[in-house]
Amino acid sequence: MVGDQNLYNRILEARNITADDLETSLEDLPDEKLLANIEAAAERIHEAIYRNEPVIIFGHDDPDGITSSYILYNFLNKIGFQRHSYYIPNRNLESHGIQQGFIDHVRQGGYKLVITVDNGIAADEGVRKLNELGCDVIITDHHLIQPDILPEAFAIINPQLDYCEYPFKQLAGVGVALMLIRYLAKQWKHSIDPASYFWAAVGSIADKVPMIGLNRIIVRYVLENFDAVQDPTILFLLRNYRRVSSPTDVFNFITYTARLIANGREAGGQHTALRFIIQISDAKAKLFETLEEQKNLWERELNRVFGFLDTLAQDFVGNFFVYYDEDGVIPYALLGTAASYIVNHLQIPTIMLKHHNGLTVCEGRCSDGFNMVEAFSSCKAHLSQFGGHPKAAGFTMEPAAYDLFVECFHQYISDNYTQPDENAIMPFDTECTLDEMDEGTWQDLELLLPWGQKNPEPVLKLKELKAADIGGNWNLDNSSLRLSRNLKQDCILMWRSTNQLRILKILD
Repeated sequence: MVGDQNLYNRILEARNITADDLETSLEDLPDEKLLANIEAAAERIHEAIYRNEPVIIFGHDDPDGITSSYILYNFLNKIGFQRHSYYIPNRNLESHGIQQGFIDHVRQGGYKLVITVDNGIAADEGVRKLNELGCDVIITDHHLIQPDILPEAFAIINPQLDYCEYPFKQLAGVGVALMLIRYLAKQWKHSIDPASYFWAAVGSIADKVPMIGLNRIIVRYVLENFDAVQDPTILFLLRNYRRVSSPTDVFNFITYTARLIANGREAGGQHTALRFIIQISDAKAKLFETLEEQKNLWERELNRVFGFLDTLAQDFVGNFFVYYDEDGVIPYALLGTAASYIVNHLQIPTIMLKHHNGLTVCEGRCSDGFNMVEAFSSCKAHLSQFGGHPKAAGFTMEPAAYDLFVECFHQYISDNYTQPDENAIMPFDTECTLDEMDEGTWQDLELLLPWGQKNPEPVLKLKELKAADIGGNWNLDNSSLRLSRNLKQDCILMWRSTNQLRILKILD
């Protein structure tokens, strides 16, 4: 043992938390009434139900958007409403946001109310066109606000609004949708399908929101009450999954589900993953097979792209990374993933661009200490549309604006970004020995779950370690670094499960 405390308590101390801090309950969630405009939104939804107006949910084609769409769609089903549907735009066919294809769909369907989930906060033109059709729009979103293009919607529910008193600002889109249905359920004295919390956990983890505060409460509820939050889709997936017997297993099952439903884009507002979740007939098995095939194909494609990115990053020198995919090496759907991969390797702001649907599209990613939305905002004169989060944002622009944008972005980097010191000590929770990393300690550490931003897997410093010490009991999880077999070396590693390690740095 290193020091007087066991490893679990040393990690708690390093993170400045106590065992009491880890206790959570749904009772700790703030009053949903604190979300600005939620009362007006609830009244409009109630009016639509009372008048039997056709309602459509406008989602987003990532797991956060799919889960947001589902829990709202399912809640309306459960209360007995029948005149609602959904529309999931395909990013490979349509630009982000409310585009003409959806507007035409609303016109043809005679919809009187659109409820957006996980998007809409930058769709000022789209909302205006829907209003011109006589269709009201309720926006539920979590992305950063751009006050100069705030849509004139019937109601906007977004904790990022500067006048919103809701105390937690870092919910995923599905978190905002969950708070809406919790509010509606209380107002209408109706129950919520407990599985809504599972799907909220899936969307939140997939969207990489910080696993602290309310996000942690939602996921912990699922980890601690897994048997109680299952529905026919979850039970179906469990039959095709390995054994789930611990909180780590549940967490891994959630991440597997997120990877599965990241696939399934279709045309015409349909989405295979959402159809799979909703389906109750024998067709569910066929939809699952389709998703599994697409997931496996996507993972192979991901490995191919990562291999290409390794060649781009090798020996790269600079304080930001820009790549324009003129040769079509990186699929549009993987631009954001590609940018994240470069950030993880080079630790510098990264933007990935390509030509798509007549425009130049971009996904930008960065680490702590930089704000991608502010960077894009400083260059907005050259952009058609932009939005997102401080660490993950995107935009579209006319191809002719590329040179001016890059010049502007480079100037913003020069004025606002300081590259991290390569010689700085990599942060870690505590020093320990390999003997301390046993199953009992890991079971204690499961109280820290869920892992994610601001709550990563334990990062430990081990002194004088050699490959032979690790032996056959440990799996080096995709670590690109290798210890010498007999040479003792100090290293920093991430402990990912009872038998899984990732070496982060080998110290000189």
